[in-house]
Amino acid sequence: MSQWLYLSPHATGATPWCCVWWQADGPLHQGNLEQAAKELEAQPFTLLLPMEMASHHQVSVPARSGRWLRQALHSALEEQLIDELDNLHLAHGPLKDKRHCSVLAINRERLAHCLEQLAQHGLQPSRIHIDADCLPQDQNRALAWDGRWLLGGASPIRLALTHEELADLAPLLPADLHWQGSHAPTLEGFDPQHWQFDERPWNCLSQGSQHAIDLRQGDFLRRRPAAAPWRLTLLVLLLATGAQLLQNVGQRWYLERQSDQLHAQSLALWYQRFADEGPVTHLAAQIRAKQRQDVEETPGSAAKLSRLATQWSASHGAMAVVHRLDYQAGEGWSLHVSAPAFADLQQLREGLIAQGLDASTDSSVRDAQGISARLQIKE
Repeated sequence: MSQWLYLSPHATGATPWCCVWWQADGPLHQGNLEQAAKELEAQPFTLLLPMEMASHHQVSVPARSGRWLRQALHSALEEQLIDELDNLHLAHGPLKDKRHCSVLAINRERLAHCLEQLAQHGLQPSRIHIDADCLPQDQNRALAWDGRWLLGGASPIRLALTHEELADLAPLLPADLHWQGSHAPTLEGFDPQHWQFDERPWNCLSQGSQHAIDLRQGDFLRRRPAAAPWRLTLLVLLLATGAQLLQNVGQRWYLERQSDQLHAQSLALWYQRFADEGPVTHLAAQIRAKQRQDVEETPGSAAKLSRLATQWSASHGAMAVVHRLDYQAGEGWSLHVSAPAFADLQQLREGLIAQGLDASTDSSVRDAQGISARLQIKE
């Protein structure tokens, strides 16, 4: 976050807040809410509230509280807080060792009223922190800010003390406090070696706010506005279109892959059967040409039957009657014939043999009409 807005309780007149705002590595500006709203121009910013608005606590909860963490925090703080828990907003930091965490308690109505005033001026903070919780946590720190001393950092305490309160509580403060600000504390026996001059203390708050507890929790969590119905419809249409496109691309890729595999298999089979055909330039065209060649070289059934009829007539076939005719590729013709005498069948067989055919007879049977037999003509 590159912009910060601090609401100081040191206001005069009817104005409830004195606003202080700045940008990263920029100068400090002071004014009222109207001036702050004009400067920030509804940009994302971090809101800092004074420690006087909240109280800080270190609590322990049962291990594995999980989703019941908020109820566990309520139980742990019941005896530590004077106010009713229902009137307080509790914001917690990360769990340490799965049991211990820091908690900030702030009046719920006061926080809501503060945010309402900001909203009236078009200001919507993205994060909300307490100033004393924004000291860098690398060591115990004390920072002079807004006319008071903020105590925090690595120390478990979070306080905002006036100069008088600081003097009264000095004996109770950690001995290794790192003091920082535009002036050193006026404490008896103070060691100046523990003090660092800093004329831009707001930069220290900006740096430490990255690890501070964010009050944007629970009921004060900033929720994004619901998307318009047309946006949801558009999103659904985009998702559906994207899914259909992915399906089409996937199906096309699958079909192309299958086609490539079939082409490779066909090509391998072609080379296996026709190794002497030379290189393949157009497999489909060469297969069709090969099929036409085979048809031309191999006579059809009609041609074979016509040739058989010619050979039959030239072999005294008129002397026999054909009752059944069968043809089987690779085997030849099988004819069930009958003739007046064995001599007629023998003359027919010899005539077919004389025509160059491999003819034989078997299963000869004599009956009242003459002789019936099966005549085999092999290819």
